[in-house]
Amino acid sequence: DASLFDDDNDPNNGGKDSDGSEKEGILTSSSTANYQLISSIPPIPSVHQHRKKLLNPPKKMMRLIHQALLHHEMIKPNDALLLGLSGGKDSLTLLHCLLFLQKKLPTPFTIQVCTIDPSTPSFDPSPLIPYVESLGLKYHYIKQNIVERANTSGENGGVVSSLCAYCARMKRGLLYATARKAQCNKLVLAQHLDDCAESMMMSIMHNGFLRTMKANYVINDASVNLSVIRPLVYCRESLMTQFANDEGLPVINENCPACFEEPKERARMKKLLTREEALYPNLYDNIRKAMIPLMHEDSTSIIRCYTEEALAKSRKEQPSSNKGKPTSGKPRKTKREKMKEKHDRKKHYQQQNIVKDEQKTHHDDCNHELVNGNRETTSSTNMNGHHQQNADDDSMPLQDSYIAEASLVSLSNASDEQIVAELARRKAMKYKLHGSMLKSSDKLTSDYQVTKSNITSKNNADC
Repeated sequence: DASLFDDDNDPNNGGKDSDGSEKEGILTSSSTANYQLISSIPPIPSVHQHRKKLLNPPKKMMRLIHQALLHHEMIKPNDALLLGLSGGKDSLTLLHCLLFLQKKLPTPFTIQVCTIDPSTPSFDPSPLIPYVESLGLKYHYIKQNIVERANTSGENGGVVSSLCAYCARMKRGLLYATARKAQCNKLVLAQHLDDCAESMMMSIMHNGFLRTMKANYVINDASVNLSVIRPLVYCRESLMTQFANDEGLPVINENCPACFEEPKERARMKKLLTREEALYPNLYDNIRKAMIPLMHEDSTSIIRCYTEEALAKSRKEQPSSNKGKPTSGKPRKTKREKMKEKHDRKKHYQQQNIVKDEQKTHHDDCNHELVNGNRETTSSTNMNGHHQQNADDDSMPLQDSYIAEASLVSLSNASDEQIVAELARRKAMKYKLHGSMLKSSDKLTSDYQVTKSNITSKNNADC
């Protein structure tokens, strides 16, 4: 919230207004040697009349900036821009690109500049004051003892856990407050394509979420109509480095011990992408195309919505808001009931397998006995035919074959009830229970005799 960083609400401000407040420490210079504390630096007419000659940025850089402005609708007519100038090569290059666009574009807009001095010995951006004055721009130089505040702004009045995060948050809040006081509706930041790619990789690897820096978004603060734009999101860092070296820009080197005492995660991501770029020269061009939808203001909320919707379908437990309430009319089963149901289902399957095995064994036994019965019948028929052959040597071989065939046909053409009865008779004979199945066996015997007489009559007719 920008109001948190408003110096008028600061209890350590001694009740003074931001104009002339010693705690705020806003510097300007009426001369090069002596600095005074006022709210901002208006353009000096004499300097404005002898304005420094504008630099011409590279055409490739301006083409990429123009594409970003069109794709994300960053600048509209009569916008008031506030550029966050840290003194690095990126922000200084963006300053000259905005001045060039202000001169060339038909869309009118104004430019103001703001620098936050964290009051550390390792970073002194005060040499930027005469340089910005020479460009004839309204300059807001805000000095805040951020490092000293960090020692008492942590948990229980201790040191903050991350000085870099605290410093970045304080600087962003001061920029919001300055934009509100200066009545600017657009805050311009100088993050480039390399920064966006590194942020996306860090978000994927550490958070499991597809996200990067937005090219144009509105801050969530109803008290001020302020948007944040990043015109350099399509430009490589090498373009800014080359331009700063060629034009001799007054780059302020930042040597903060909190930032450079050890390699950070962003530096590791930079090395990773550099190594992959050696194998794939078009890596950053493809990353830029892939990140165009991610740079939209609504991309994070849309992706998060789809992610939560997909994950909700695979959750076994209910959301915390409906915890303890059934999701449908049926009550939820306890763990003990689920285990008992699983045990009963397993027992039922085992019983079914046992029944199937018994049926298979019984079926095999029946087939075996049926085959043995056919063999016995065939052998007996052959013996009868042999005796009959002794009586009549001419006709008996033919009759013997018909009798053997009749026994096989009678069994193969028998009905299911007859086959079952015959198998039961044979099984009962095996266990000496033949008497209980006499009726069934007599019926089967009578059918066999009828079939045999029919075959005999047919044989005599043929003869």
